[in-house]
Amino acid sequence: MSDQPCGQCPVLQAEVQAQAAIIAQLNATVAWLRERLNGLYSAVMGVETLMREQAEQPTIPRGRLLSQIHERLINALIDVERR
Repeated sequence: MSDQPCGQCPVLQAEVQAQAAIIAQLNATVAWLRERLNGLYSAVMGVETLMREQAEQPTIPRGRLLSQIHERLINALIDVERR
């Protein structure tokens, strides 16, 4: 057995530091993905709101509405790819 107290082993300390670095990287990745998902969610909710409003009280011709929906979704995808 080692004479070092529990938690003081250099190998253990190195492993803890390595694992902490991996966890920090994973947390950064999760935050990055969450930001993109929130952006996509907002865009989809905006499209859903537009569709619902137009179903209840149309103010945009159907062909133009489809073009606007397509444009909004494409812009959302481009936005996510840029980040």
